Amino acid sequence: MSRQPSTGGAAAATTGGAAGVLPNIAPGATAPSNIPSRATAVAPSRAGGVGAPGQSLPPNPAPTNRFDAPATLDSLNGNFRFGPGFELRSDDDEYILQFHDLTQLDFRGYNKYGQVNVKDSFLIPRQWFMFSGRITKEIGYYVSLAEAFDTTNILDVFVDFAYDARFQIRAGRYKTPFTYEFFVEPVQGTILPEYSLGFNNFALNRDNGIMAFGRLFANTFDYNIGVFNGARNGLLATQNGKYVAGLINWHPFDARSDTLLSNLNMGVSILAGNNSLADVPASFRTIVPTAGNSTLGVPFMTLNSNTIESGPMAFWDAHAAYFYRGLSLIGEYMGGYQGYALNTNEATRTMVTRVPVQTFYVQGSYLLTGETKSNVGMVRPLSPFNLKKGKEGIGAWEIFTRYNYMDIGNQIFTGGIASPNGNANRLSMTDVGCNWYLTQWTKLVFDWNHADFNKPVTYNTGKTQLNSNTFLMRLEIYF
Repeated sequence: MSRQPSTGGAAAATTGGAAGVLPNIAPGATAPSNIPSRATAVAPSRAGGVGAPGQSLPPNPAPTNRFDAPATLDSLNGNFRFGPGFELRSDDDEYILQFHDLTQLDFRGYNKYGQVNVKDSFLIPRQWFMFSGRITKEIGYYVSLAEAFDTTNILDVFVDFAYDARFQIRAGRYKTPFTYEFFVEPVQGTILPEYSLGFNNFALNRDNGIMAFGRLFANTFDYNIGVFNGARNGLLATQNGKYVAGLINWHPFDARSDTLLSNLNMGVSILAGNNSLADVPASFRTIVPTAGNSTLGVPFMTLNSNTIESGPMAFWDAHAAYFYRGLSLIGEYMGGYQGYALNTNEATRTMVTRVPVQTFYVQGSYLLTGETKSNVGMVRPLSPFNLKKGKEGIGAWEIFTRYNYMDIGNQIFTGGIASPNGNANRLSMTDVGCNWYLTQWTKLVFDWNHADFNKPVTYNTGKTQLNSNTFLMRLEIYF
């Protein structure tokens, strides 16, 4: 069905409603000076805005407001603000575009000289450029590009359909809902600089898939459940089997009251699938996630080259997080198993070795300068760092520690998945350090990481070590 054109010219213009829509203009007319890009404003939208540029041959005849397709665009008044990020927003709040930046600059030093796998390094663990927002209040989007150590790639691309807060849909590539530390804690606001042993070596990380999520029971209960390709931190499916991941989190007490338990969270998460793919990771390491370059994390076990992830795998995780004034306490326990096979040819494979895994961590932190927390995130200092006279400030100071333990079953040796010589299947890891928040947007991290191995780990030809020490310094900017 066609629509009648408006009667052209300014005399026929009608002003938009509360949203401040610009006057309508007759098809083929030239846009007035208050609309950007006048040179491209032939046949503007029915509300007077300029049509978006395309990558194909422009339609002929040009789009007009007589028809519904090709669609023309509305032109709305909006506003600009800073925080969170740089934001453009229409006056009716239907359309939002935000830009965020995360920059992390590290120095990682290792006490053992001559290690083949790690070198003292200045590096960039994360440089993320993030674009997010919504196109109508019910449809949100998120796109991010990331440089991680030495590779640049798409990090996240997803769309949210949020017609009801109790049941929403997310589709694309994004954080999978397994472990509290990864799915709930924002990477720019984590208390420790890197995730725990369990997540780094066995979790799914990011993946492509579809997920249902929502918030129920007076906003005290969050659920997330999704189906994913099963490629750890991957971009493409490498097998037909798919993974299921899910997380629930319960916040039982009213956060509006300042009681001992008002900021308590607890919950569980699961990860399960059926594998037939290359080992990812092929070397287990201390403080580098799956996305990281193997040369920047101390390896404690390297799998044999003739192995493959095969058969069912399943992990579960229980978490608790507690915040009271300047105190933060977080703990997780993860258990499960991973299947491996020696024969990389699926057609002739006869045996799968099921390797059990148990791991946990407990961590605590405390803000020394009087700031308070209700959850994990960047801290706004009561006195931002400043050296100007009359505006002196020391920022916010937070001390932290974490104890982390992992036990990989002896089946990994008896099944021939890894050599018992030069590899450790049990280790404990301790972190001690502090965060210095200069401003809400900038922080410095100082972390000492000590790992003890149950067996000597090869670090060079004919040389082994029973422990390792890593000193990490980080400058982070996020807005």
